[in-house]
Parts: sequence; structure tokens; C-alpha cells
Amino acid sequence: MLPLMEEKAKGLGMKIKWYLLSAGKLQEQPVIEGNLQTSLGETGESWFDVQDTDPEEIRKFLTPLDLHPLQLTRCLDSVNDPGVVSYGKSLLMEFPATFDRESADPSYLTILLQDHVLVTVRHGEMGALDDLVSSLKGETTLPVLHLAQIIYMILDQFADLNVEVQVAIRDQILLMSNNLSENPGKVSTNDLSRLRAQVENLVSLVENQLYCISGLNASDNELLQDPHRKAYIQDLLSETEIMQSGVYRFENRVKDLYNDYQAVGNERVEKRLRLLTIVSAITLPLGLLAGLLGMNVGGVPGTRTPSGFIIVIILMVLIILAEFWYFTRKGWFD
Repeated sequence: MLPLMEEKAKGLGMKIKWYLLSAGKLQEQPVIEGNLQTSLGETGESWFDVQDTDPEEIRKFLTPLDLHPLQLTRCLDSVNDPGVVSYGKSLLMEFPATFDRESADPSYLTILLQDHVLVTVRHGEMGALDDLVSSLKGETTLPVLHLAQIIYMILDQFADLNVEVQVAIRDQILLMSNNLSENPGKVSTNDLSRLRAQVENLVSLVENQLYCISGLNASDNELLQDPHRKAYIQDLLSETEIMQSGVYRFENRVKDLYNDYQAVGNERVEKRLRLLTIVSAITLPLGLLAGLLGMNVGGVPGTRTPSGFIIVIILMVLIILAEFWYFTRKGWFD
């Protein structure tokens, strides 16, 4: 049987919580000083949840598991790459867990399953994982039969978070669409750029999650080959594929928003150009008339008429009214 390890609670900077799966419930165990090894057969299935690690600490912690070098390298690598690495009875998955609207780099959760040991290593804040632990320790929760079920629950917990994010972004898209229809001035290019960046980050997250779950589904790890356990994985796979379709629709809707915004902007510019054209068309004959009457040559009509100025003003007003009537009739002000 494989050895099960406890890490010393003091002397290392990382935080470790040890949960023993017993009678369908998680029971938190004290992490004792010293590097103890006990039999898996005597202790049952255990889950070690690790935070605040550095490469040397996690290397020491994982040494008793005798991992494949590639798996150990992936655990120690500071750059997280989504994917699944399975060798023999050990399965390693680096899963992009939580979504940050303002950042393209999500928090990653490293999941390691070997026989009766489950190790999760957090790379970032994951309050949803704490919520899951609390529910599994409660008295009213459904019984947990094996560690693989905990993995499904972890992945499903993060999938639920994605649904909440999708709803929030959908509402934001709807609000921006309504503003474009009713009050375009409320929408700016920065708003659209920020929304597009959020959708692109979400698309990247869901695609990477789908890649991980697909790898989990294709894994030949014997701990996941039971038909009942496979059904859970396939359900997660279907759910993530639906999410992917949803976020792709968000991409298309954001593109439509950009097109609508451009159309509204073009219409606004067109109206302004139309107004300038009308003003130019109205002032052009007035300028021509003023230029003709202002020539310093003999024979200019009205120069010796006392009411010549009034007559010219009245003529200009009549020209303006005639042009205004014409442009209105032709629909230039519509």
C-alpha cells in the first residue's frame, strides 16, 4: 500500500489542511509536527488542501507520493498550464479555477489524485473551495463516497461560479444594448472595450476548463474508469460545452454592440454633416448676394435708395425662408 504523509505544521511557510473521508463526511484532522507516514489502509481516504507554497516546500511535501518526474515538474512550475497528466495510478490536473474580469490570468488549482490521497494546491484566492469544504463537513450534505467525487464537486463548484459570471455579463450586455437604443451618449468606447476584454477573458477560461475536463474524460486512470464515475465526468463535460457555446454567443453579441455603436456614431456624424451642409447651402446665396452688392463699382443697384438696406435684408430673409421650406419638404431635417 502507498504511504500517506502529513507535513509539519511549523517550520514551513505553506498552510496545510488535512481532511479524512469517513462515513461519507469530511473530518478535519490536526496537522502534527514532524513528517509522519501512516498506512492508507489504516487511515482511509485523505484530502490535503495546500496554500501559500514555494517549489522547495511542495517538493518535500509530495516526495512520499513518488510522482512521475513530469507530474512533479508540473507541480513545481511557477507557470500554470491547463491540462491533465496521468501516469499509472497518479493523475495531475492544473485547472483554471476562478474568473477575474479585469485580468486575463485566472487563479489555478493543482489537483493530484493517487490511490487514496487527494492533494489540492491553490494558486490564488479560492473562497468557493472553502465554501465547498464547509458544506462537506456539514451534517445535512449528501454522503461523499470517494475522493473522485470530491474532484467532481470541486469542478462543479467552479462551473457554478462561471454561470454567475455569465449571468452578470449577460445583464451588462443587455444594459449596454438598451442604452445604445435609448441614450447612446451613456455608452463610450472604453465601456465597450472593457466589456469585450471581460468576455474574452471568460472565453479563454471556459476553453481551458473544457480542455482540462476533456483530458480528465479521456484519462486512463483506473480510479476514474468506473462507469458511474465516468458519468459524472461526462456530465461536467457536457455542462462545460454548454458554457462554451454561451460565451461564444456573448462574443457575437459584443461584436453586434460594436457594430451598433459604430452605426450610431456614423449616424451622429451624418446628422452633423447634414446640418453643416444645410447651413452652407443657406449662407452660400446670401454670401453671393452680399458680395455682389458690396462691390466698389458704379451701377450697383440700390446704392442711392434710402431704403436699400432694408430691401436687401428682406430679400435675404425671403431667400432663407424659401431654402428652409425646400429642405424641409425634401426631408433634410428628418
